[in-house]
Amino acid sequence: MYKIISILSLFLAIQIALNGQISELVKEGNTYLDNQEYDKAIVSFKNAVNQQPEDANLYFYLANAYFDKGNLKYAIQNYKQCVQFDSNYKDALYNMANAYYEQNDFQEAIKIFDRLIGVDNQYYDAFFDRASAYCQLQEYEKAIEDFSRGLKINPEYSFAYYDRANTYFQLGDFVNAVLDYTTAIELQNDIADFYFNRAIAHFNLDSNEAACDDLSKASELGDEDADYYMMEFCN
Repeated sequence: MYKIISILSLFLAIQIALNGQISELVKEGNTYLDNQEYDKAIVSFKNAVNQQPEDANLYFYLANAYFDKGNLKYAIQNYKQCVQFDSNYKDALYNMANAYYEQNDFQEAIKIFDRLIGVDNQYYDAFFDRASAYCQLQEYEKAIEDFSRGLKINPEYSFAYYDRANTYFQLGDFVNAVLDYTTAIELQNDIADFYFNRAIAHFNLDSNEAACDDLSKASELGDEDADYYMMEFCN
């Protein structure tokens, strides 16, 4: 019994020491990331993974370092390793989907967003970003559906209304585009693009006075394109 207890104590001591080393490596890696020293961060996280190769969190940290460096291939590989050990690791699924999006692989991004939504159907950013992927594929009706589903969960996100408005605009539905631009402005009234794009939608509805008012506001907020359009269409 004494021998067994001694061995167990030794094992626990080794495990505690190992966990301490890993914590230090993670802390070191995060410091390097904060300083945008990506190669050094990758080395730190790799060393942590080598010491504990079945820890999903460590693969997540390593993947994020590759992502921030712009090495999307290795980022995706490590996100896959992460979800291999924890299939419900939501942030890893989300980041992996966005890595595919950054590679312009919108179909694969949509598949990963599908998986994420299957894990958590309240993860509103997954709906918003899947909608953006559908927009890239010109599947605008699906995009509007996803923007709408995300907005039911988070109805205060101004840029989601703006993006849905742009999608309605692509479909030639300028009435709903104006409605969504207006909601975006009500939520956040200091974004020049919100006013500029609503102005263009108003022009398409022959609401020239409202359009010029929006261009004036966009100009006040620093949009130089608004100045050009005002000279062309509002004098």
